[in-house]
Amino acid sequence: MKKFRIVLILMVLLAVLIPSAVFASYDVYYCSIYADGFGDGSYEYPWACSTEAEFDDAVDLICDYGGGILYEEVEGGYYRHTISWYGKACEVTSSKYYQGYPPDTGITLPPPFVISAALVLGLSLFAVGLVVYRKRSANNI
Repeated sequence: MKKFRIVLILMVLLAVLIPSAVFASYDVYYCSIYADGFGDGSYEYPWACSTEAEFDDAVDLICDYGGGILYEEVEGGYYRHTISWYGKACEVTSSKYYQGYPPDTGITLPPPFVISAALVLGLSLFAVGLVVYRKRSANNI
C-alpha cells in the first residue's frame, strides 16, 4: 500500500508540474493586417501589422521579450516568422507563408489542461488495474 501511495503522489506531482512547464515554453505572438489597434499579441487581441512600421514595432517587442515566433495573419493564410537574437542583433531569421489558419487557433483548450486530463486518465486506469489485481490475488483466482 505504501508503494501505491508513493506512485499516486508522484503522478499528482507530474500532473501539476509538467503542464506548467509546457505552457511556460510557448513564446508565440500574433499580428494581423485586419487589427485596428495595438493588442497584446495574443490570438484574440493581435498586434496590428498592416504597414511595415507596425510590423517592425511588433518585431521590436518580441526582441524585447527575448525572441519568439510571430504569426502574421494575411488574406488567405499567414506567415510564420522566427525572431531571434544573433550576437547583439535581433532579427527575423526565417519567414514562410502557409495557407489557412495559424496552428493552435481552433478550440481554445490550453495544453496544461490536455496534459493533465491525460495524466488523470492514466492514473485512473492504473488505480483500477491495481484494485482488480488485489481483489483477484486476495480471492486466489
